[in-house]
Amino acid sequence: MGKHKAPFLNNEVLSLIENNKTPEQRLWIGVLAQAFSDAFKSTDERAAMDALRWIRHGQDFNYVCHLAGRNGDYIKARMLDKVVERESSIIMKRFHNQKGIDNVIKLKIAQKQKEILEPKKKRKNWKNVADFNWLPKYGHDYVDR
Repeated sequence: MGKHKAPFLNNEVLSLIENNKTPEQRLWIGVLAQAFSDAFKSTDERAAMDALRWIRHGQDFNYVCHLAGRNGDYIKARMLDKVVERESSIIMKRFHNQKGIDNVIKLKIAQKQKEILEPKKKRKNWKNVADFNWLPKYGHDYVDR
């Protein structure tokens, strides 16, 4: 049998406070939760950057926090380090991707320059080989021994 741990008194108080939210407050809490989910768990970098920008610099972020029953300044203060870290990781990832694309472009340009500067070797036209003029001609008296 598993051990039973009695819940802390604090947990019961928090659950009572959360249960007393109005439907509108729950809606705005959902908006905040979706914004933080987009910012930190989204694989779409553009959506993540938009959410991070809204959390960090959005004019209505504090108002949405107020409607959700939260203190916007407190949330920003607590999450600022994580927001900055996530923004920098996305920006660095973009930078590395762009650097890789630039390298590919440079390689293609170098390849084109090499093709222009070095003349191509003439290839033998194999369509004209079928006339067999290049083979030695033997007379009817030739015998292979």
